Amino acid sequence: MKNKVKKIIALLICLLMVFSSSVIPVYADSEEDNLGSMRRNPFYVGKEISYSTLDSLSTEVSETKTHNGTTYYSKGKELYKIVRNNFVKRNEKFSIHYLSASRIRSMYAVWNLVETLLACATDDELAVGATDGDYIRWAIYSYGFPNDSESIKLDYTYNGYCYYTIDLMFEYYDSAAEEEQVDKAVNSFISTIDTNSMTDYEIIKKIHNFICSGTTYDDLAAYNIQGREYAATAYGALVRGKCICQGYAVAFYRICKELGYSARFVSSPYNEGCHAWNIVELDGKYYFVDTTWDDIYMDSNSSQSPYSYFLVNYSSLRADDSFRNEHKLDERYYGTEYFQTNYRSFIDGSNYNAKNKNLYSQSVISLPKTTYAYTGSAITPKVTVSSSGEPESCTFSYKNNVNSGKATVNICSSESKRVLSHRDFIITPYKISSPSLSTKERGTDYIVLGWEKPSEKISGYAIQMYKDGQWKTVKTVSSSATTAKINSLTAARKCSFRIRIYVTVSSRKYYGEYSKVLKTATKPKTPKAKSVSSKSKSITLKWKKVYCSGYEIQYSRNKSMNNAQSVTASSSATKKTIKELEKGKRYYVRVRAFKEYKSASGKDCRVSSAWSAKKKIICR
Repeated sequence: MKNKVKKIIALLICLLMVFSSSVIPVYADSEEDNLGSMRRNPFYVGKEISYSTLDSLSTEVSETKTHNGTTYYSKGKELYKIVRNNFVKRNEKFSIHYLSASRIRSMYAVWNLVETLLACATDDELAVGATDGDYIRWAIYSYGFPNDSESIKLDYTYNGYCYYTIDLMFEYYDSAAEEEQVDKAVNSFISTIDTNSMTDYEIIKKIHNFICSGTTYDDLAAYNIQGREYAATAYGALVRGKCICQGYAVAFYRICKELGYSARFVSSPYNEGCHAWNIVELDGKYYFVDTTWDDIYMDSNSSQSPYSYFLVNYSSLRADDSFRNEHKLDERYYGTEYFQTNYRSFIDGSNYNAKNKNLYSQSVISLPKTTYAYTGSAITPKVTVSSSGEPESCTFSYKNNVNSGKATVNICSSESKRVLSHRDFIITPYKISSPSLSTKERGTDYIVLGWEKPSEKISGYAIQMYKDGQWKTVKTVSSSATTAKINSLTAARKCSFRIRIYVTVSSRKYYGEYSKVLKTATKPKTPKAKSVSSKSKSITLKWKKVYCSGYEIQYSRNKSMNNAQSVTASSSATKKTIKELEKGKRYYVRVRAFKEYKSASGKDCRVSSAWSAKKKIICR
């Protein structure tokens, strides 16, 4: 009787999933040749896209030519990367400089070009992190042009080539600001992962549980009632806590990729199952994971295991499908040679066996530490493998382990050479030391700092100033900068600065050591010369007091102040008398303030204000 009740409950849950597990409803793509309209992302409307995963993408290089200082790109990796980077930033409007071997003569060709850009810029083979590839492919809602009449401009024709500037417009399911919140949620979760004490299986399971326990299926969004703008995103899953299957799948993909696991977003045809889930790699093999359907079981307190769709094979995944074929892979996208070669041929025919302790995914793999300072040489931390079983023999290989950023040590099968596991570590940037931070320019309320650009690839610089008894970050600048202007300072003030390099890895910043401290000062304000008088072979200059360490008074019989002599006065002085001058001679006199300070090495330094206006007088 109990088994019969379980089956009835399971059937009801499956029916619920049949009618609720879908991506946001789609509409047919417009065939109008109107640049002013927007077209739906072709992946949503089930459009046949022969170039969705180009086998030749890795060898397709853009041809480049320059006109009036602007570089134009033909179709190829370099152009696709430009588009990809705009997608990652969620830029809604941007321009590309397109190089064509012929004129664009039809609206069909224009739409086809943009569709190609969308598909290739989000291609898996071009993906370098967790926020591109599948993650952005399914974040794009629609595409088009911001201006119907001026979006495509022919800038130049020469030697058979046409140089175009094309203004593009893309709409996304989430914004850049919302993605920042996703970054925080992802980073907060990842901070709970100790890769030195957890197995790969435990890590993937924790990702699965995190998404399922913190997310609820959004039926209102599924039926296009409300919340549709968030439900298809990781923002919906990880920040709002409500989404549809696509939100679950991109969230799982994002976190797996952040932690270095190979994963893909996969889906069924829009006119059949219209569902999304994932594959993820363990021990050199891929398994299916459907957090959406597992979450339904978890939320309903069903007797069905909340891991029914966790690390399963294709037949187990499809066992409870209805007539809609929810888990049938869309062959248009996942039947390509690229997907077959890199993923499908490695999908395991059996469900994952968590009891097999001979698997590397059941071993604890650890490194002595997770961050290492840049040395300029390859960094190869020792790998320790702890297991209750007897994993197969393996070799270790290191990747990206010289320059700052994320480095990886792969544990590879000695026999098949497939990656069985991995551990990531961070190489922090080097310390700016030679030449050190320096003062390039200064005024009464600003100081321009300068440094030498490093040869390694970095993300930017963080500058700190010592004030109110502590070091505070006052400016962050990009990797291309070699100077930074620090504003809103006060005149004749001592300042202490330091700088360090940072590298960004998956939205997290990793810093190198701080440079040596630079001690400097702003210029004093220029004192105003008020009056000059003469008596008994002397002249007396009066000025308006400013904050400073002292004053320098310069006098000369030459208007150009050649061969001028100078005397000083204390910071409290407002006048100075210069004696033993020649009676009856005309003199020119001026004043400036100076600020004294010591450099970090203890050297005495002085910075002066501009000179006041000159005063002239006949000495009596």
